[in-house]
Amino acid sequence: MFTTGYAAPVVAVLGLSAISPVSATTALGSEVKLADGAQAFASKAEADAFLSRAVPAATAANPEYRSPGKDVATRWLVKTIAFRESESGGPIVSTDEDIEEYRNGSLQSRGTHQATFPIDDVTVSLETSDQDTTESGEKAKGVIFRCVGAPCIQAVWDGQKSTSAWTDIYLQEAGSRNQILAAFQALQKGSSSK
Repeated sequence: MFTTGYAAPVVAVLGLSAISPVSATTALGSEVKLADGAQAFASKAEADAFLSRAVPAATAANPEYRSPGKDVATRWLVKTIAFRESESGGPIVSTDEDIEEYRNGSLQSRGTHQATFPIDDVTVSLETSDQDTTESGEKAKGVIFRCVGAPCIQAVWDGQKSTSAWTDIYLQEAGSRNQILAAFQALQKGSSSK
């Protein structure tokens, strides 16, 4: 999932509790539809509202994941995702997630991760992990955010601040993944997927 200085991949959670969500976002003049077969969003506000509900639900439905060389199964659970407007007028995405590690079916440890980034400073695309797999051996899949220039993702891992050039959210179910990708793309300037 998201990595920013941890040896193991971890998922970024978009939604710092200290950041208040944008109450209103400028509506687009026309309907936005970006991902094949995905829902069209009539406005950025509609995409915000969809993501605030869909991302936590989709990560809660994810399976446990295994990473090479680790004897634990991990779940990355986005608790909240929030949006606010930057000084330049573009959306800033904030996530807040729990990281749970299980050994033999028992919860062994819990961590936290928050990530914040301007959506217009990243590319948003589908991801298939080359490392993490589900318990059944399927490659982990999700949405990845890569900074276009310098590292632009401000993260906090268990209270430790860091900066990263990318972050992701695992979303194993294909239908949810495509809808969530389309909603993030709808938030970008000009509604292009960069």
